Amino acid sequence: MIQAILAFFVATISVAYFTNPFSKFTIIQLPYRIHLRDLTHTIMNRNHKLTVRSNWFWRLFAWYQCGIYILSTRYLHQATSSSSTVPDIIADIHQLRFDPNRLLLISGDHFNGLFVRNLGIFYYPTLDANIYTTKNDWRNRQEVYLQSLAFALGSFQKHPYLKTTIVSTGRYATTSINFYSYPSDSLYGMLYCLSTLLDKEKAGAELYSTPKRRVDTIPAAKELLREYTPLLTQLYNQYHEMVFDTETSLIRTDIHLSGAKDITKRQSSFYDNVIYWKTTQLAMSLGIIPKSKNRLHAIKQTILATFWLEKPGYFVEDLSPESIKEQLYSSDWLIVLSTGFLNIANTKERRYYQRSLAYINKHNIARPFAIKYQNETRAHRQFLAVRIAVASYGGNSIWSFWGMEFIKVNLLLSKYTGQKSYVKEADFHIKRYKQNIIRFKGFPEVYNEKGEMLQTLLYKSICMTGWVIGFEQVLAMRNALSEAKD
Repeated sequence: MIQAILAFFVATISVAYFTNPFSKFTIIQLPYRIHLRDLTHTIMNRNHKLTVRSNWFWRLFAWYQCGIYILSTRYLHQATSSSSTVPDIIADIHQLRFDPNRLLLISGDHFNGLFVRNLGIFYYPTLDANIYTTKNDWRNRQEVYLQSLAFALGSFQKHPYLKTTIVSTGRYATTSINFYSYPSDSLYGMLYCLSTLLDKEKAGAELYSTPKRRVDTIPAAKELLREYTPLLTQLYNQYHEMVFDTETSLIRTDIHLSGAKDITKRQSSFYDNVIYWKTTQLAMSLGIIPKSKNRLHAIKQTILATFWLEKPGYFVEDLSPESIKEQLYSSDWLIVLSTGFLNIANTKERRYYQRSLAYINKHNIARPFAIKYQNETRAHRQFLAVRIAVASYGGNSIWSFWGMEFIKVNLLLSKYTGQKSYVKEADFHIKRYKQNIIRFKGFPEVYNEKGEMLQTLLYKSICMTGWVIGFEQVLAMRNALSEAKD
């Protein structure tokens, strides 16, 4: 019996290794490959070879595979940089994460599947044309971003049901699973990525400067849009029917959705409502659904009227009875910046940013550096697996991605108000993150509340995460602010 169990684990671990797109001896193939050259591009499109394994066995294996990766990162191996300066460490991360010879763009280490939201959330600055070190790096970022989108579209084409995560389970095989509920932002991730590849969205560059160059992906992205518009229309209609309450013009309160804060059970969160608004706007812009400015305006006004707490000065986290009663705060309200839900250049909308930052500073939510979701763990609101493995993950841990968004808001408020306190706060956090890049030889995904890299018996934060692209956007924004004053 013991031998059979050992044989089972050896066999499944071996399969998990060979189906890891980033292992040395992987069997995984790239179904879609693009080579960008000056004014030309060549495409190898084998998306038709993709198959989706969706029965219970493969879904269970996909979960098992993800668990094995998490434990191996915790106890066996974690990638770090061998360099000793900030620019060199960032370059090492780019070489590791923005590699078009790999299947897709991932956060790193144990996250070897495609969390589709990453395309529009954690990696939204990927095609910021002002983040430029070398011609090769700029080309690599475009190629891997487009290939990741094509991989997602090809997989969903074979099994048109939105999921949070696409896991490779064979040479050209995938299995889609949810961490931990139906996704609020998977469709958004694909539409945002597609819009950026088409140069409709500017990857955040428009927030602080005029983009210095155009993307080279427009022709290839047009081909993807043409081929997959029927699929995207189907997915949008499915998403709308699943999540939207037409009576309230808000996300339904009788379901849980997985967003960037997927570890927490929420009912019609502010984040999910903003994502629905932006997803709808992008679908209209891409011609996937009919345009209606009145519809977008009405949804936005309903969201603001429902979630804004005027007296304390922030957005309530969600519409669950507990959240409404306790007036719960969560830092993923910062999604309003990258989505353009609130225009920081607009005087009336800028006050939402200013009031929210005042609340954050008053309650030290951005200390020891930016930024925690909130000051409390709130483990009871999290899914059981997370509560057991790393209870603080969606609570009082410090998230580097949201920290970057917090710094950007401070820099932009300095630009539009002229108040030095904002840039002083931004510089404090930039300095801390530079120190941490050197200290940890990478750009950690998440820290504990004391500022150490998050680690428990069952989990260890990624160190070499490609989220560093957000830090690079912070540096570009800081430089633009300095140049404007000279």
